Parts: sequence; structure tokens; C-alpha cells
Amino acid sequence: MDCNDDNFWVKAGRDWDGLRVNRPTEYVVIRKCIARRGAGLVTLGSETSGSIRHILATDLYAKHTDNGLRLKSATTRGGVIEDIYFLNSVLDSVNNVFQFNLNWYPAYSYSELPKGYSYDSVPAHWKAMLQKVTPAEKGIPHAKDFYINNIKATNAKNAFVASGLEQSTLKNFIFSNSTISADVLGTMELTEGWKFNNLKLDIKKKIEKKAIKQEGIEHEERLKQ
Repeated sequence: MDCNDDNFWVKAGRDWDGLRVNRPTEYVVIRKCIARRGAGLVTLGSETSGSIRHILATDLYAKHTDNGLRLKSATTRGGVIEDIYFLNSVLDSVNNVFQFNLNWYPAYSYSELPKGYSYDSVPAHWKAMLQKVTPAEKGIPHAKDFYINNIKATNAKNAFVASGLEQSTLKNFIFSNSTISADVLGTMELTEGWKFNNLKLDIKKKIEKKAIKQEGIEHEERLKQ
């Protein structure tokens, strides 16, 4: 897959309409595929409203792809992204090996009626996009139980770009038996219960120490192991 957007992606409905339908995308296998140009080798979301679960992505190869494993959602999407397996894959010259963002690209994610249009005259699917999610708590997405094993990444710019929400941390992400070579470590914010088992990092550039908001884990020491 060589494209100008996400390469292999999994979606499950958007905002109010997706929460209304409430149909999960589940039990999906992506294997033995190649990604070249594109926004993400494997991307979950940003349409997550019906939930995404039980996904197996294995034996994949990415070359000059923006992201390796990517998660994106928004605070009007809702849904749970869980039980995700990313295994046995090789990433070469990607921008971000892992990008996880629960409040992705606000300028795109939050629909508003453009100036010059009247609500009464727009198509029905526009009105569905504009329907507000109430209560607001229904729009908070949740991500948990990601299992990453046997990943080899070389010539990457960032190892991690990860950001949860105050109301919804990225929970239980397990990284095992992998090797990552990147310019910088990147950022990990609002995460909880992340574990690193036999993860080897080769970070090229010295970076400033930043506060990493995570309960119970000292990232800097664990990632040296």
C-alpha cells in the first residue's frame, strides 16, 4: 500500500452517529503486507465510536511510512480500543514507530458548520456530523491492552509519540522482545501500567529531560534495560 493517507486502517463509526449505531469492529487480521508512503502502517481510528477490539497485525513491513502502529481518536468519538496485537514486523525509516493520541488533530476531528451555510438547508449526513454528543462523557475514548512483540525499527525519527487524556490514560501497553533505533525517544504522557520487557533502544540524539506523567513506572530507567 502506497498512498497519501493511512495505509491499513481500522474504523468503527464517528461521534454521535457512531455511538448511536454502536457496532464494534473486531476480530480483524492484517498480515504479510507492505506499506510505503502513507500516514500509518496500521492505524486504529480516528473513528472509534463503536469500539475496536481483538485486532492482530503481524508479519508486516513499512518503508518511509509516517507511523508504524498508530492510534488516533477524539473526545467526541468515544468507544474502547482494546486487545490489540502488533507482532513480528519490520519498520524502516518511519517518522514515529508508535503514535498514540486520544485527542488527535482537533482542526479535523471536531465538526462545525462552515460559515455561509444554514443548518436547515444542509444534507442529512451533515446534520449527523454536527449532532453533539451528550452527555460529554460518552465522547471520551479509552485505550487499553496493547501487546507489541518482536518489532524491529531502524532509522526512525521518534520511538514514541503518545498522549492519553486526563480522563482516560493509555493503559496496559506491553512492549516485548523488540529493537528500536531512533533519533529521539519522544514523549509519553498520561499513560498507565506500561511495561517494557527486553526492549532495546538506540537513541541517536540527546534530549532534554521532560516530565512524563505515568503512574508507577520510571520510564528513563526502565527503557535503559
